[in-house]
Amino acid sequence: MKKFLSYIIPIITLTAFILIMLGGNYFKKPHNSTEDVIAFINISMKDAKVENWDKLRKDVTNIDYAWKKIIPRIQFSVETDEILDINLNIARLKGSIDSNDKSSTLIELNEIIENWDGLTK
Repeated sequence: MKKFLSYIIPIITLTAFILIMLGGNYFKKPHNSTEDVIAFINISMKDAKVENWDKLRKDVTNIDYAWKKIIPRIQFSVETDEILDINLNIARLKGSIDSNDKSSTLIELNEIIENWDGLTK
């Protein structure tokens, strides 16, 4: 029995670690509507195209909130640089909205989508 446990415990531990590290696609999916980063980005793009800056500020708050809820789930299955890239995109997005710069806002929103798609590659 002791020999069996000495084999099974490391196998179970390694299997759990592998599943966590490869589970990025599953972990980045929204579990409820407040975590749907891509949906908030699509809404923000529509608002940016019509230059609805007040609504866009609320949209970016929703994106930031959803992203902060996703980070703890994906932190072990993606590179830290990829998480930091999206954090920087959100910070630059807030700045472009504060300056009412439509082109920069759309660029940052599209870059967030690209970084999001590249999280688990």
